[in-house]
Amino acid sequence: MNYERREYVDLHVIDAIDQRTFERGGSDAKMLTDKLKATKIHLVPHVARDAKSLQEVITSIAEYRPSYTNPKQAIPYVHISCHGQKDGLHLGDNPLTPWSILSNTLLPLFEKTDYNVPLSLSSCWGYYGAQLAYGMDQKYQKRRPYYSLVGPKQEEKIGPLCESFGVFYYNLLVRFKSLKKSIKTATEKGGITLDYTYGSIVV
Repeated sequence: MNYERREYVDLHVIDAIDQRTFERGGSDAKMLTDKLKATKIHLVPHVARDAKSLQEVITSIAEYRPSYTNPKQAIPYVHISCHGQKDGLHLGDNPLTPWSILSNTLLPLFEKTDYNVPLSLSSCWGYYGAQLAYGMDQKYQKRRPYYSLVGPKQEEKIGPLCESFGVFYYNLLVRFKSLKKSIKTATEKGGITLDYTYGSIVV
């Protein structure tokens, strides 16, 4: 995807980390805002503490710009920060939410953008969110749930992980480097190994 050609690219950062970590400064929205403040990246912060509030956030993102229906004009880039495992995400202080539930939660936004949402999972094992592609039910109208997905393949600490994502977004959305090159630079300079997949390749 050529982000440089889009009129709007909004980076929607959803803090869904546990309350204690959030209160101690573990907010990806704040850290990324500080790191990217000298750029023109339009960052929109959100907070979700459970599956219900995440659904409400996803609805608000879908309604943020009417032009999200035209992915050649506007793109909502979604970044979710929380704890995670290979089988799903921990939203706030809650038990694991499996990928199948998250798949249905994200569906309204996927549908609005014609399944062109770039997705980052800033969580331990975030790359395994690729399993969203296997949790699609009959409601899905296409054979891919998202445009791309970025995340780590192992356990990582919040601060260094967010630092790597900051490098990633700077290269992808400011320097307009390719996804592959942005991941490579983020891994080299951020010190955390990120990986990516495209929705169409997963399925």
